[in-house]
Amino acid sequence: MDFLGLDGVFMKGPYPGMILTAVGLDGNNYTYPVAYGVLEYENYSSWTWFLKNLGDDLDLTTNSNFTFITDRHKGVLLAIAKLFPCAKNRFFLRHVHENMKRKWRGKEFKDFLWKCETTSTVQQFNLAMEELKKLNNDAYEWLKAIPPQHWSRSHFTRRAHYDALLNNLCETLNRKLVKGRDKPIISYLAFIREYIMKKLVIVQKTIEKCSDPLTPTTTKTLEKSKVEAAKYMVVLCGNGKY
Repeated sequence: MDFLGLDGVFMKGPYPGMILTAVGLDGNNYTYPVAYGVLEYENYSSWTWFLKNLGDDLDLTTNSNFTFITDRHKGVLLAIAKLFPCAKNRFFLRHVHENMKRKWRGKEFKDFLWKCETTSTVQQFNLAMEELKKLNNDAYEWLKAIPPQHWSRSHFTRRAHYDALLNNLCETLNRKLVKGRDKPIISYLAFIREYIMKKLVIVQKTIEKCSDPLTPTTTKTLEKSKVEAAKYMVVLCGNGKY
């Protein structure tokens, strides 16, 4: 598991605080809760404590080649930079769009943002950014200030393990946990533990049903790729390469 989503949500009711979560993906491309913790605030100190314990549990070091995806909270960005300087950091694109909507609303701006995000080459990215510049120079300058290696596929390095830019994996867990956020702290922790326990049992049952060497989702993806690959032609380009 080399890709983790990090997020924080508020407690409800008379019990203030934040719950920080780390969520990954299993071999079937389903969300897999990795860690959670309840703290007073979401800040640099709390994220540093949370990530240090996460690193100890997962045997992460300063040289670990991990990819994290976050909501651009300053505290989590600084904590990642301190503890895992070699890790890649992505930004939730939806969070970028929410910030963009404060000044530039409408489908046209959203479409340009997604176009810039989904481009596969730097040349295509630059062309998309130039189109945005013609539409609105201020929006272009605002988006340009966000380093593209954090949010555009065209700038992802080969070391990156996953090209996702949505926070679906964290939001899925948060939606499940929201029902218990107004409980007393001990009851809430028990609520979280019980939910995760049940989810892992479901995962285990899915594994037990697998008869193929790959997971069901991976098998479907492979079969689809095989159909598409059948349309390709193999052409020799010299030196034993095709």
